[in-house]
Amino acid sequence: MIRALIYLRLTSARNWVLARLRRLRQPKYLIGAVVGCGYFYFFFFRGFARPAPPRNLNPQALQAIEAAQAQVPADWLPAMSAVAALGLLAILTLMWIVPTQRAALGFTEAEIAFLFPAPVKRTALVHFRLLSAQLRSLVGALVLTLFTHRAVILGGNALTHAVGWWLVFSSLSLHYSGARFTLTQLAEKGVVLWRRRAVIGAAVIAVVAVSLVRLPAGPKPSAPVVEAALRPLAELAIAVADTAPLAWLLAPVRLVVAPFLALDAMAFLKALFPALAVVGLHYLWVVRRAVAFEDAAVDYAQERAARTAAWRDGRSRGATPAKGRAGPFRLPGTGRPEIAFLWKNLLSAWPYFTGRVWLGAAAVTVAGCIWLDQQTVIPELATGAAVPLVIFAGYVLVVGPQFARQDIRSDLAQADILKTYPLPGWQIILGELLTPAAILTGIMWLLLLAIAILLRPEAGAEGAHTLAVHATGALALALLTPPLALLQLLVPNAAALVFPSWFQATRTRGGGPEVMGQRMIFFFAQLLTMIAALLPAAAVAAGTVLALHWLVGLAAALAIAALAGLAVLAGEVWCGVWWLGARFEKLDLSAELRS
Repeated sequence: MIRALIYLRLTSARNWVLARLRRLRQPKYLIGAVVGCGYFYFFFFRGFARPAPPRNLNPQALQAIEAAQAQVPADWLPAMSAVAALGLLAILTLMWIVPTQRAALGFTEAEIAFLFPAPVKRTALVHFRLLSAQLRSLVGALVLTLFTHRAVILGGNALTHAVGWWLVFSSLSLHYSGARFTLTQLAEKGVVLWRRRAVIGAAVIAVVAVSLVRLPAGPKPSAPVVEAALRPLAELAIAVADTAPLAWLLAPVRLVVAPFLALDAMAFLKALFPALAVVGLHYLWVVRRAVAFEDAAVDYAQERAARTAAWRDGRSRGATPAKGRAGPFRLPGTGRPEIAFLWKNLLSAWPYFTGRVWLGAAAVTVAGCIWLDQQTVIPELATGAAVPLVIFAGYVLVVGPQFARQDIRSDLAQADILKTYPLPGWQIILGELLTPAAILTGIMWLLLLAIAILLRPEAGAEGAHTLAVHATGALALALLTPPLALLQLLVPNAAALVFPSWFQATRTRGGGPEVMGQRMIFFFAQLLTMIAALLPAAAVAAGTVLALHWLVGLAAALAIAALAGLAVLAGEVWCGVWWLGARFEKLDLSAELRS
């Protein structure tokens, strides 16, 4: 029977591929496929093998390069192992705290209709679903291998990275399933949600606190090759990961990540079997826990079908009614109509995006950053913590608009209704943009707050490193963040209005090189637009600083430059909103989506 189920899965995969090949008859999919395949070829497959050192070097230089490449992974290995283990443990902890719904194996409606009444053992169905999940983990591992196999710092090769990623994804997937089934059984025994979260959270906090208290007082384990700015964080991660009782929890996690970090074939083989044992134990755990799953599987299939139908209709939510919750703020009966759009779209966002939560996060950020800055055991710990925050801030600014979608992209299917409002197009577009802009601005302000505290100058600094210049620069960046977020949101919303057929395809039929190519086209257009929009503002701000810092001082010049740059960015945002409003007024969705 297992052979028949495997044949069913392989046939479904073949039909999935054939369906996407047939799509290429349409130009919009063909163009996206060409872009996606070209991207994979030029950035991955063309140089799949690691580039060899240039042969025109003398033998001593070649030996030095090979020795450096062999030494770097060995020196980085303790820090990478500790950071990877701590990150995976944080993900595993969330798997026990976050889930609220009843556990269910992800059977489709067709599988429920044909497989449940069939003479198939329930354990065979469980194996079928778990093996299907392993195929998805393998695909994800192969994709990430394209990004990591040439990184000298990681060691290993393409094969070890592929197997290592698969072990990580497989263990996470199985642990998530096992945790959900265990939590479902606890809920059936009367363990309420808040009590479970309180117990697990308290246990995790206690383990971390005891480990931090038991940290050795002497010098921390060194990471000699790590950059100076990151060395304090690397040393702290190594010390925390090696201190009990946290080290006990990290032991199985380190076994799973060990094959990916193996430096050579022998080390990989030694680490492979313990990692497979951990994955195998997870598999047996899920099989034993996956009991009485039929009702949950049926409910899950119905919710999945409702979500699929909602996405095909252009709606962001399925047919399952959402729980009512209070509005994000009090909406007055009169005022600017854009505020009504902000209120409406905030209701469709996560309930965590509120002013109260943001103030709480700001307080925690200030307290945590001050604590890091006052640590004397590890020097320059605050500077090391600021580096990843700066990187993440850039990531949020560039990639954040792809995730914050509470704008015209979510309301595109209701464009005909929105056009009946007695409002000009630019007001509707501006109102739709306010919610994702507010979300991105709030996240960026938290990051800027943390970076400003961690990088604040020492007392008595002079010149450009004074506290006044530092504070003025941070406030200037905070002032420029809202228009920057709005500029970033203009491109994906313009794509939704100019190419609604393409945009609907990327939302309702995910997967395949054609859809990835379309998203890449939008992403590159967004990146180029951001660069072109920032150049005038940057030129005006730089000219203002150069012209005025001799007269009024650097801090005052930065403040004036920020206002000048803000005026330029505001003008660009207004032009973009006005153009999108004109485009929205001319939009005929039925004609655009007609195929």
